[in-house]
Amino acid sequence: MSALRGLRIAMSSRRDRSHGDDPSAEGTVSGSDGTIIVGIPAYNEGITIGSVVLQSRRHADEVIVVDDGSSDDTVSVAEESGATVIEHGENRGKGQAVRTLLGHVQDIDLDAFVLLDGDGQHLPRDIPQVAAPVVEGRSDITVGSRYIANETTETPTYRRIGQRVLDLLTLGSSGTSLSDTQSGFRALSPNAVSKLNIRTDGMGVESEMIASAVKKELDVKEVSIDVRYEDVDGQTHHPLRHGLMVATFVLQLIRDRHPLVFFGLPAAVLLLLGGIGMVHSVHMQQSNGTVHQWRALASGFALLVGTIALFCGLVLSQIRSMFRNIDE
Repeated sequence: MSALRGLRIAMSSRRDRSHGDDPSAEGTVSGSDGTIIVGIPAYNEGITIGSVVLQSRRHADEVIVVDDGSSDDTVSVAEESGATVIEHGENRGKGQAVRTLLGHVQDIDLDAFVLLDGDGQHLPRDIPQVAAPVVEGRSDITVGSRYIANETTETPTYRRIGQRVLDLLTLGSSGTSLSDTQSGFRALSPNAVSKLNIRTDGMGVESEMIASAVKKELDVKEVSIDVRYEDVDGQTHHPLRHGLMVATFVLQLIRDRHPLVFFGLPAAVLLLLGGIGMVHSVHMQQSNGTVHQWRALASGFALLVGTIALFCGLVLSQIRSMFRNIDE
């Protein structure tokens, strides 16, 4: 498969639906009749990946781990735990790992493809309830939400504030309001796997997936999940850096897909402030002859930049509409 060229794939022996005599996979596969494949993007998750794979195998027909250039024992532990392991030769980012997973399962006959993180925050026991709406045909994508049914959450306050900002930005880029846009625990139907267009290599993959799903007219639902934060480091990057990376990417999505919103809102603010400042300067000059040069200059600059931004938004919006009509 061209999408996997240059990657090393370590294949564990395929297990049948009952998992044979494997004691780590006791019980039913998923609680439904659907074929479920689990995909886990991993980077230096040697401490947790083994337990995540073993627990996921209780609810899945196969577990696939994409190791994104880890420098620890993530690969060997995942293989020993029974996962199919695909290795990136170097660290390429979570988005690239997810793209590799989507490319790998394109031609696999499945009913639901479940993505979850390998750091131990997500609880594999929730796989059946996340996959159920997809397996039953009620949704193309199901997002496991930490907040939809929980009045309280273990998420640290500073992270939750950042997540809410990213939720609002994702709403601006996709037009879809979700309670947990940054959740990496989600299930995809075969239709979603084939249609999603993921371009980012980085941490904005969750937001881009939602935006792409809306663009492709895929149905997105949320279900409640639990998470574990105690003794778990769920951040590859510093939380502030992580948030800024995602916010920057989502703003780029808004710029590309909704240029009138991206340029129009700042333009409106600048025009309003510039207009108020200019009117006040004129009023002061007429009433007592006082001229505030810097205020007048700042107001004039705001009006100029606001006008240019509004013009850019209108032109780019028209260009986008033309390309959309051509594509249709």
